[in-house]
Parts: sequence; C-alpha cells; structure tokens
Amino acid sequence: MKKLLALTVAASLAASGSVAHAQRVSKVSGRMIGSMCSNARSAGLCDAYIAGVTDSEVWSKKFDEISNDANAPVAFCVPASETTARLRESVVSWLHRHDDALTQPAAKGIYRALHEAYPCHSATEDKK
Repeated sequence: MKKLLALTVAASLAASGSVAHAQRVSKVSGRMIGSMCSNARSAGLCDAYIAGVTDSEVWSKKFDEISNDANAPVAFCVPASETTARLRESVVSWLHRHDDALTQPAAKGIYRALHEAYPCHSATEDKK
C-alpha cells in the first residue's frame, strides 16, 4: 500500500511540473489602450502601461540569464535612446493597422507592435 501511495505521489508530482499555469491577464483591451494613448490627457497612463510591458520583457530576459538560459528569445529590443513618445506613436500606429488587436489584451498588442517596430538582431545579423 505504501509503495502504491509513493508511486501515485511521484506520478502526480511529475505530471504537475509539465502543466502550464494560468496567468492573470489585464482586462485592458487593445481598443482601450489605443484610446488612452491617443488622448493627451491620458497619455501618461498609456506611457506607464507601455513602460510596464517593456520593463517586463527586459527583466524576463535578465531572469533567463540568471537561470542559465541566455539563449531564450527576446520579443523586442528597444534602444535605450528611444523616447517614450516614440514608443507610444509606434504602438498607436500599429494598432491603427491591426484591427484584430483591438479586442485582444492590450499587452499582447503592445508586444506585437514593439516586436515589429523594434526587432532584435543577433551579432551575426548585424555583420551582414
């Protein structure tokens, strides 16, 4: 009986490691962030939201490096010299061209916009 219990527990633990965990996703939609970013009175909120998305990508990559996975892909590479206003313009412009993103979570649209506007280049690509 103890052997059966031990096998059951071991199997449960092994299976739980491969299960994807649900993550909280903001209820802010692409349409909402597009409106926020297009209005001068709420531009600061938009900028803060975009900064949160870009910061999370940067720190996610730092975590990958700490976890010895330096080769993990990066969604976008925004130059340190890029202005907040230019990031906002890139996102708004991209949203105008991608109606499908308006009903999706805002962060997904921002990721897609920044991925297109600020692709990452490897050292070998830069030498071409």
